[in-house]
Amino acid sequence: MLTRPKHVHACPECGAAVSRVHRHLGDRLIGLFQSVHRYRCTNPGCGWEGIVSRPALPALAGGGSATAWSARLLWMTVGAALALAVVGGIRLHRNPGPAKAPLAASEIATEVPVPAGESFDGLILPDNDVRVAGNPSSDLSLRRGCAWGVPGRSPYQGTVAQALTGARLPQEVVHKIEAMVERGVVSDRVEITRDSIHTTSGKRRFDPTIVAMGFGNNLCFGTRVNFHPGHVERADLYDATDAAGTNFAVMVPYVCGNVSVLAERAERPDSGTNGNGRTVPEPGTVWSVAMALAALAAATQLPHRRRSSGRQDRCEDAPES
Repeated sequence: MLTRPKHVHACPECGAAVSRVHRHLGDRLIGLFQSVHRYRCTNPGCGWEGIVSRPALPALAGGGSATAWSARLLWMTVGAALALAVVGGIRLHRNPGPAKAPLAASEIATEVPVPAGESFDGLILPDNDVRVAGNPSSDLSLRRGCAWGVPGRSPYQGTVAQALTGARLPQEVVHKIEAMVERGVVSDRVEITRDSIHTTSGKRRFDPTIVAMGFGNNLCFGTRVNFHPGHVERADLYDATDAAGTNFAVMVPYVCGNVSVLAERAERPDSGTNGNGRTVPEPGTVWSVAMALAALAAATQLPHRRRSSGRQDRCEDAPES
């Protein structure tokens, strides 16, 4: 049976004796590929501290070196897979997909040119349109392709339930949001401009073409915000999920009470891109890549350190910690 001989080291700075100390996290990562220990110089005037590899046992006949490198490659593969899983989980958590638009509201009407700052009440949907057939909101005139350019011009006259039911939201979502509006339970607040609808924190962004908006006694599918450039309105935001876990977002502007179903965009302006639209690595990504590179460097450099460590002056190893 092969036994590991005792190996001794000396301080590479002053040659004094060294003592074993606890390893750092990075040392333990390197330890996946090679046995290493951390030492500190006992000379008060020196202060050196670092890691030193322990010489390996002689290679077994018939492939000891190949076995060692197979183990290293296995650990590198496992580490890379874990890093990718962590980064993927972070991105999935920070970049959720957009909420599904209601089936009846999924079609975006062809835009009619309307000058900025003006409103357009859209076109009445024909009776054979799928959004009209069987629509329970018979009290509302169903339209498409509106432009909302004058805030407060035509405040919504219907109920929350009428607008959301007409937009074909699931009934459990309709009931939840209706109760939230009645009780004043707000999920967030949004700012509305002609180019963007986003939460005041900037963490969520919605398409400025509104899926369905109630105004007056109408419900208009595909209503685009057409304010004058620079004009901003604000609204309360309400979120509710259906039985399948799909989230629906509804805003109610302060100026007019126009109940509006929103389509959330997939991208997040505060994470993942810089001001020029180029991708910026997230902190978790940078850390994972750095750790992987450190492990790879350790795997390739430690054999050289093992060979050179035998040339150092000797002192007795401390007991295993």
